[in-house]
Amino acid sequence: MNYSTLLKPGCTFLSVKFSKCLLFIFLMIPFLDLVQPVSAQTTLIKKEKSLALARSSINPDAATRIFSTETSESAKVDSTRQKRVRLMLLPIVFKSPDTGLAAGVLPQVVFRSSSSGHPSSIRMDSYYTQNRQYHLLLRSTYWFPDNNRNLTGKISLKEWPTTFYGIGNQASSGPQEKFTETLYEASVEATSRIAPGLYAGAGYGMRYGKLAAEDTDGVLFSGSIPGSGTTFISGVHTVLRFDTRDNHFYPTSGSLHRVELYAAMKPLGSDYGFTRLTVDLRRYFTFHPTHALAIQAIGVATTATVPFRMLPSAGSTLRGYSTVRHIDRNLVALQMEYRVVPVAWRLGMVAFGGIGEVFNRPADIQLNKLKFAAGIGLRYQFSRPEKINIRLDYGQGRDSSGDYIDLNEAF
Repeated sequence: MNYSTLLKPGCTFLSVKFSKCLLFIFLMIPFLDLVQPVSAQTTLIKKEKSLALARSSINPDAATRIFSTETSESAKVDSTRQKRVRLMLLPIVFKSPDTGLAAGVLPQVVFRSSSSGHPSSIRMDSYYTQNRQYHLLLRSTYWFPDNNRNLTGKISLKEWPTTFYGIGNQASSGPQEKFTETLYEASVEATSRIAPGLYAGAGYGMRYGKLAAEDTDGVLFSGSIPGSGTTFISGVHTVLRFDTRDNHFYPTSGSLHRVELYAAMKPLGSDYGFTRLTVDLRRYFTFHPTHALAIQAIGVATTATVPFRMLPSAGSTLRGYSTVRHIDRNLVALQMEYRVVPVAWRLGMVAFGGIGEVFNRPADIQLNKLKFAAGIGLRYQFSRPEKINIRLDYGQGRDSSGDYIDLNEAF
C-alpha cells in the first residue's frame, strides 16, 4: 500500500517534506551516541601491555604471554560492546474486540549509550486487520550516557474503520454508527533527573484526525459530537515521574509512578482547548526468584470540551474491552497481574484481573455495573539478558473478550 497518498493536499501542516525530516531526525538522534571511540578500558590495557613489554624485553616468553593476554582482553571488550545493540523481530497474529483478526510485524532495537546505561529502544508496530484497518506506530526512547536525561518520541499513522457507540459508561447499548478515521500523530518528551529516582520534564504533541461518517442521519455526520469531521489538536504537557524499577522491560521490584498534565491550546493552533490529568501508579513485588506481582492504579480526568476520540476508555487499561466502547470524560481503574517467568525453559505464565469505570461525574458510577476483566497469558523469554518477553494474553470482560500479542508487559 502506498501510504504517501494519505498525505492529502489539505494537510498542509504535515507536508511530505516535513514528515520525511521528522522521521529522519526521530530515527537518527538515538544513534548519535552509538559510535563510541576506543574505550578507556581498552586504552588502559594497551598502555599496561606496552609498559610490561618494555620491562620483559629480556624474556621473549613473557612477551608472548602479554600479546596473548592483550588479544583476549580486547576480545572481551569488543564482545561486551557488540552486545550493547540487540535487534528483535516479532511476526504477530492476534484478535481483539477492535480489530477482529490481525497480522503484522513488531521490530525492536534495544541499545545502550554506555556500558552502565539504561536501555534505549526504537520500536515499530505495523499491522493490518480483517476490518481493513492498518496502523504504523514508531516509538523511540533514548537515555543519555549519564542516565540523568531521557528523550522519548512517537510518530503514528493510522486508517481505522470502527464504530461509535456513544459517550458514557452505559452508552454502548444504544445506536451504533460506523465511521473511518485517518489519523496522524507525533509527540516528543524530555525529562531530567532532579532527585534519586525522580524525573521532571515537558513535552509537545499534535494530532490530526479526519473522520468520515457512513450514516448520513447520525450524530457524527451532523457534527454535533466534538471531534467529528476534521480535527487538529496541539498541546503541551508537564510530567513528573518516580522510577525505581529493577528492570525497564520486566520489573519485579520497585515502583513506576507518573503524573502528567496535558493542555491542548488554541494559541498553538488547536481546534479545541482542554486539559487532561493522568495519574498512573505502578508497584512491583517479588515473592520468589521467578514469581512477581504487578499492581497498577490509574486515573484520568478531563476538563472543557474534549474530542470524543481523545476521551479515556475502559479498554485502554482493561484487557477484554474495546478501546472505542465505554468512553467518557473520566476514568478510574485498578488491575493486578501475577507473573511466573520462567516456568520451564523460556516459557512462563501470568494471571490478571482488573476493575474500572468511565464516568462524567462521580455520581454516575454504579457499583453493580463496574467493568470487570480477568484473563491468563503465556510468556516467552525473547531476550533473556534484557528480560524482554513476548506476551500472549486472553482477556474476558463483561460482554466482550480479546486476544493480545505484544512485546513487553502490559504494565
